[in-house]
Amino acid sequence: MTESKAQACNEGDACQQFLGQYSIEITPGDTRAVETARRVLSPGTEIYLANVSGEPLGTLVARALELRTSGFVPVPHVVARRFESHNQLETTLARLQEVGIDRALLLAGDVARVVGPFPSSRAALETGLFARYGFERIGFATYPQPHPHIPTDVLDGELDQKVSLTARQGMTPWVVSQFCFEPDDITAHISRLQMRGIIDDVRVGLAGPTTLKSVMRLALICGVSNSAQALRAQGHRLSRLAVGYEPRELIDRLLHKMKSTVELRSLRAHFFGFGELQQTATWIRKYRGKEATA
Repeated sequence: MTESKAQACNEGDACQQFLGQYSIEITPGDTRAVETARRVLSPGTEIYLANVSGEPLGTLVARALELRTSGFVPVPHVVARRFESHNQLETTLARLQEVGIDRALLLAGDVARVVGPFPSSRAALETGLFARYGFERIGFATYPQPHPHIPTDVLDGELDQKVSLTARQGMTPWVVSQFCFEPDDITAHISRLQMRGIIDDVRVGLAGPTTLKSVMRLALICGVSNSAQALRAQGHRLSRLAVGYEPRELIDRLLHKMKSTVELRSLRAHFFGFGELQQTATWIRKYRGKEATA
C-alpha cells in the first residue's frame, strides 16, 4: 500500500467523511439480510430496500419494520411506474407510515410499460401523498454517465423540478448516483449537480465487491455500458482479486479528488451490495482499517 493509500482513512479526513456514514442496499425478499445487518453494520446505518418486480407490498413493509426495530434506518424504493392506481400508491405510503418510515428513494423505474397513472417519479411526487403521509426526506436517482434511453438535458430538467417540488412540499431532497467505475465521470457529474444548486446530501453509488462476471452483467443491465467496457479492459488485473471486482482503486481516486476539491467534501458513499451484504460490509471495514488486500 502506498503512503497516500495508507493515510486514506486517518480520523477526520476525506475517507471518514465519505465512508463514515455510508448507506447500503438489500432486497426485501432476502430473509437473512436483517440478521446479517445486525452482525456487520453499525446501528443507524441507512439501508435501502430495493424494489424487486413482483415483490409483495407486505414483504417490503415487514422488512422495513424489522430494520427499524433493529436500530437501522430503512429507505424503501418507491417505483412510480409499477403502481396501477393512485389508491395503490396511497396504500403503500400509508402502510410505510404505520411502521415509522419517514423517507424513500423515489424512482421512475426502468420498466417497458407504464401500468398506471405515474409515467415518472415527478408524477408520483406531484400527488402530494408523500408529504401527506409524513415523509420527511425524498431521494432521487442521478446518472454520472449518459442514460441509455433518456437524454441528459431531460434528466437534468426533471431532477431540478423534483428537488424544487420536494422542498416546496416541506420535505428534504437528496440524490443517489447510479454506480459507475470512472472517478472522473463521477466528479464531473457532482460538479454539474452543484453548479445547478444541488449541493446537500449527494450519495455516490458504488458497486460493492463481487465477481467480475456479476459486476459486468449488472453494469450492462443497469445501463452503465461505458463503465462495463472499462472493466472489461481491466479484466486480467481484476481476475487476480479474490472477489473479482472491488471498489478500492475507485475510492482511492475519489478520496484524492475530495481532499483537494472543497465542493466534493460533503459526498457520502452508497453501496450496491448485489446480495452480498456481509462481503460488502466486511470489505468496507477492512478498507477503513487499511487492511484491504492490494
